[in-house]
Amino acid sequence: MKRWIQGPGFPFVAPFALFMALLYLRQCFPQQSWWLYGVCSLLVLGLLLWLRPRYHDQDSAPVPVRNSILLGLGAIVLWIALDPWMPRTGPRDHTFPYEAAFQLGTVPGVLAILFRMLGAVVVVPIVEELFWRGYLMRTIIKPEFEEIPLGTFQPLSFYITTIAFALVHVEFGSAILFGLIAGWWFCRTKSIKAVILLHAAANLGLAVYVLITRNWFFW
Repeated sequence: MKRWIQGPGFPFVAPFALFMALLYLRQCFPQQSWWLYGVCSLLVLGLLLWLRPRYHDQDSAPVPVRNSILLGLGAIVLWIALDPWMPRTGPRDHTFPYEAAFQLGTVPGVLAILFRMLGAVVVVPIVEELFWRGYLMRTIIKPEFEEIPLGTFQPLSFYITTIAFALVHVEFGSAILFGLIAGWWFCRTKSIKAVILLHAAANLGLAVYVLITRNWFFW
């Protein structure tokens, strides 16, 4: 166990594994969904902070902040605009009545929305990009993934990672498109920070859209 924790893959895989396990737990208890999502986000954020020293030397490439944000916002505009025509892998998750909570202004409702924002804008972009593009995309190229520079393009690795990323999202078609954009940006910038920023900007844009339009099904 200690050897595994100290291994190079742990900081990339563990936060994602914990997040997915807690997400499954949340879906098993829909009535407690609002606070379980918050607990999930806080626990994973705590793990990321604990692992932070191990990320310091992982990414030294410059981060094009403005372009990453603009590309993320553009990607989420496409996600929203093309949604009616995109294939899905199943029904969307409706485990918390955001609409009723938002209208009533209940404490659980407000907290649920804040927790959702924390998870979507802060936790999810870091967890997903570390795993999908920081770890899996390089591991497919070579099991000793740490020997592969960030952003290395190899067609098989690129497309397998994109499809795998999309398969964990109900909005499969939209996620494929988003994964292609994020993967391209990762390869172009050679920076995991840049693609995390892109992902965070996209999720923030979606959150603002959802809160304004009340199209809760996107959450």
